[in-house]
Amino acid sequence: MTDMNVGLRNLHGLLSKLGEVREELARGPRQVKAREALMQKAEAELASKREALKQAKASADRKALDLKTNEGKIAGLRAKLNAASSNKEFDIIKGQIEADTVANSVLEDEILEALETVDRMQIAVGEAEQQVTQTREERDKRAKEVAAAEAGLKSQISELEVKVKDAEKILSGDAAANYRRLVDAYGADALAAVDGTICTNCYVAITPQMRVGLNSGKVIFCNCSRLLFVPEGK
Repeated sequence: MTDMNVGLRNLHGLLSKLGEVREELARGPRQVKAREALMQKAEAELASKREALKQAKASADRKALDLKTNEGKIAGLRAKLNAASSNKEFDIIKGQIEADTVANSVLEDEILEALETVDRMQIAVGEAEQQVTQTREERDKRAKEVAAAEAGLKSQISELEVKVKDAEKILSGDAAANYRRLVDAYGADALAAVDGTICTNCYVAITPQMRVGLNSGKVIFCNCSRLLFVPEGK
């Protein structure tokens, strides 16, 4: 294996590692941001459930007040019933009492249903509170992990950038300029391994002359523009 192929293989390995570490550094804040969004969504859902619970309680209270008012009205009608001066007046008051009693029966059922709704909503609020707590803890935990790893990752990137710059010295002239344009656009994918006679980037066969050139240590670019190298053992 020629020094050029060894050097390009080493350069590709360093670029790949550099890309991985850079991605890891960038991925951390993205993950924290994603967890922040989940926490905000959970908080919004909790606020919505709390407001719904507040409205449900208010509705139940209004119905309970209506029931109490109607019960007082019925009590007053019963007093009037005892003091009725005629059968007609008696029948009218009795009819009002019966109607209000039926209305109260319906209202009692509505109050029971409303209270059951309040109970269900209280449970839902409790679950939403737990979800907020969980997502906040997950956000905080990941944020601490990202902050703790940041310095080390930046140090790795600096070290790898120095190694990459040193490894790039194997290229010069037009080859170095072409490589620089490629690596700025594609990172480690600026280089492509050759599997036999196949470029592993475009999966098109290179010419026999190109393969001979690679074996002899020439700098060869594939028709897909990638800088070719021969993997170890190939």
